[in-house]
Amino acid sequence: MASLKNIIIEELRGVSEIVKPEEVDLSSFVMRNTLNSKIWKSEDKIDPKIRKQLLKIADDFVEFLDIPWVEVIDVTLTGSLANYNWSEYSDIDLHIIFNFQDINENEELVKDFLDSKRKIWNDTHNITIYGFEVEIYAQDINEPHTSTGVYSLEYNKWVIKPNKLKPRFDKILIKKKASELMTKIDDIIEMYHEGKYERVVNESEKLWEKIKKMRKAGLEKDGEFSYENIVFKVLRRSGYINKFMKIKDQAYDILNSI
Repeated sequence: MASLKNIIIEELRGVSEIVKPEEVDLSSFVMRNTLNSKIWKSEDKIDPKIRKQLLKIADDFVEFLDIPWVEVIDVTLTGSLANYNWSEYSDIDLHIIFNFQDINENEELVKDFLDSKRKIWNDTHNITIYGFEVEIYAQDINEPHTSTGVYSLEYNKWVIKPNKLKPRFDKILIKKKASELMTKIDDIIEMYHEGKYERVVNESEKLWEKIKKMRKAGLEKDGEFSYENIVFKVLRRSGYINKFMKIKDQAYDILNSI
């Protein structure tokens, strides 16, 4: 029978190096004095050329959905580019608002359909405006607001106007949680390189569910400046989400190929 020492050595073999909290970079999470001047003409009005282009993109996406009986209620810009916490990593979060009940009474089915179409659209297109990637999201009219900045492109005015109050981040907690998740992702990537594809699939699915639930809980509780949402953004800005999803998908494809 293998000794406890040998079992521990075997378990540790190939495990990635631990990401330390002090290695987590939070330098991009700052509040600016102004909205992004490439997007905004003033504190109250978006650049009309950008507004026109975003509305065209929204119209093209609605046509792609192929549900002509449904009316678009509003098209909004939200996220950090509709706020004072924008950075070079920001996306243009373009939300197209429907009443899901007008599409089908089964709202869960509608959400799954729209999420699938959105993913296909975003994967197929790489639209940028002044270097910021346009990300489309189909939103139900009854979905609670979590953003502190929402601008109606249809009506050309703020729905929720952001303020310059500096949010208080628990940097120690954010760095600790982000470093833990980064280490887990590195461990899964190491498993992939060792050919443990089934374990990669199982572990990555559990971890991804954990990350999504963490972010959702944070948004519902404290909004976009919750520590959970900041942790998610740290993972995305550092490239961890992207490489994690690639490894997850590659392992699944290898495992199910003959």
